[in-house]
Amino acid sequence: MAVNIIVAISLIIFQYHYPELVPVNYKDDLSRHLDLSYVYFFTLIIIYFILTSIITSYNRERLLAEKRAEQLEIANQSKNKLFSILAHDLRSPLNSIQSFLEISMEVEIEEDEKRTINSSLLKETKYTGQMLINLLSWSKTQMEGVNVRLTRLDLARALESTLLLQTSLAEEKGLILTNRIQHNVHVIADSDMMELIIRNLINNAIKFTPPGGIITVSSEIHGQECWIRIEDTGIGIAKKDYDNIFSLHSEITYGTNKEKGVGLGLVLCKEFITMQHGRIWVESTLNVGTVFFVSINLSPRADLFPLHLN
Repeated sequence: MAVNIIVAISLIIFQYHYPELVPVNYKDDLSRHLDLSYVYFFTLIIIYFILTSIITSYNRERLLAEKRAEQLEIANQSKNKLFSILAHDLRSPLNSIQSFLEISMEVEIEEDEKRTINSSLLKETKYTGQMLINLLSWSKTQMEGVNVRLTRLDLARALESTLLLQTSLAEEKGLILTNRIQHNVHVIADSDMMELIIRNLINNAIKFTPPGGIITVSSEIHGQECWIRIEDTGIGIAKKDYDNIFSLHSEITYGTNKEKGVGLGLVLCKEFITMQHGRIWVESTLNVGTVFFVSINLSPRADLFPLHLN
């Protein structure tokens, strides 16, 4: 712009002082005025497009900066929540175990009381172990270190061991876990991720279903998708909480036996099913029960993906 202004002013001054050196090729004044009008008009168009490009670039960069700031804020909130979990929830069971060992070394504890304490410590360590698995898995996703290995899975066989283990956990609480996964259904999924998703959803159902309740795991075919249903007769979820249960903005909750939950499991379920091009959603009625749906793509042809059995 500076060079353009200097050149233009120089030419005007030169023409003013040496008009004889600048030939006039216009036939008449009309031609001269039309030429000046064209130059002015096209100059305005050029300036308009330049300014429009600058403003568009500025707005794009501003939106990107705002989005980055929002992502940083979300990441900072997630970090603070995880630090809070680590500071309290991981320290609590370790302190309990340490206190029990110190007391047992100094005082003779009766067998019934020892059994009660052992049962309580076992529950705490189970919760802590599951929480650690979820924490490590979630941390890995945040570091972009998760590799999705999509293979052709026999769904019933891939989830068989997970469902057997969860059945034992349900029975400990006096619940009935029914497996109605259809046989010979093949999906395109990551075996480890699917196990973690189903394990977390069943753990969630066990946590929020009172003794005597029923949990049913089933599958349905809908077009090119397989829908996995995890249905319980638990306390249910309020509709106003639907949007938050799959994010770290959810509140800390307690199960029917005071089992503590931090909501990280459902966050993992959402992230892992999205990585496999699937979907997850929930339907619930307070004091009646909850159904979590996991949708995953069916395998189109056996020759496109090798069959992977867990």
